[in-house]
Amino acid sequence: MSASDNTTETTEKSTGGKTTEMRTKILDAAREHFFEFGYTDANVDAIAVAAGVSKGSIYRHFPSKGALYFAVLSANSREFFEGAERHVEETDPMPTAERLRLLWSRYLKHWLRNPTDFEIFWAFDNAEELGELPEGLTDRIAENWTKSLKLTERVIDEGVARGELIPIDTWKAAQAFWTLATTLIEHDNNRARRRMRDRPFHETYEFSIELLIRGLLKEPGESSLAKDEGAD
Repeated sequence: MSASDNTTETTEKSTGGKTTEMRTKILDAAREHFFEFGYTDANVDAIAVAAGVSKGSIYRHFPSKGALYFAVLSANSREFFEGAERHVEETDPMPTAERLRLLWSRYLKHWLRNPTDFEIFWAFDNAEELGELPEGLTDRIAENWTKSLKLTERVIDEGVARGELIPIDTWKAAQAFWTLATTLIEHDNNRARRRMRDRPFHETYEFSIELLIRGLLKEPGESSLAKDEGAD
């Protein structure tokens, strides 16, 4: 390789590193700004100031405020998906019921720690309000959510194969877990609804997940609900 080739390669690496660094700075600043002001009142000029970059630099990375918003939400959610994948691998030796409990407990803990991540559902439902988005962005985010569902389906499939769970349409069962968990969390965002439940939210959530698990078990008596009933 010639000296000029080495120089070109070094320059490209340096440029790539600076681009990644700038994108990270923009996303970090945007995350805090969207959290404080919400999407509608967020201001790209203010995000640029906070990130220490020009407004033009933001638009070179993200074609619109909507695209930047989607990028922030999808980056936050990706952390959960990667952690969930590791969790499924690490819990393989455990009984299936416990694997499902822990997996969906992770889901709850993630959203409690990162409540703004839940806005990605609003973003999907109101994509037309976000303006121009990079081609295929919403499809890529949807694919990530599908991967998360497939992790639950995988655990259920393995539970059926082990003889711990009843034979069932495992994809529909995975959808049931996701729909239940997501609806419970979204429902609890309303103050009046929180007053109605008259119980700590995590108790309602864990009880609901356990009801689904009990319905899948070949031996329902192995559910923690059955153990609680016995204690009474």
